[in-house]
Amino acid sequence: MKTKTPKLTEMGVMNPEQIIGYASVQIAEDMDVLKINYKRPKGSFLPKRRRYEFKRIGKPMPGSDLRGTAAIRYEISPMLSQATFEMDAILADSKRMVATKESLKAELDAMQAEIKAHITHLSEMIDTLD
Repeated sequence: MKTKTPKLTEMGVMNPEQIIGYASVQIAEDMDVLKINYKRPKGSFLPKRRRYEFKRIGKPMPGSDLRGTAAIRYEISPMLSQATFEMDAILADSKRMVATKESLKAELDAMQAEIKAHITHLSEMIDTLD
């Protein structure tokens, strides 16, 4: 399943399927940093980690008599929130894909063992006919 990533595309992420992890850190009262880690193909000149900064949105505290900076609360940027939601979906899809791949490999191994046993049985039957 291919996850749609409009916010990541808007941020400039061209290969969302190469994302292997991310970290979001609040570095100041009004600033967040998002670091995205990629698994790039061998020989790629693209970076393995990119960093994005997001300003937090300042909103006045409801019902507060405070003045100045103490009367403001900062909320996470909607762009950052949506980008992390999209990356969580991408990472969940990749985990699902790995689980499917492992189960298919196990099924293939079981089928190969069964066919090998059947070939061995037929060979023994042919040898008894001589």
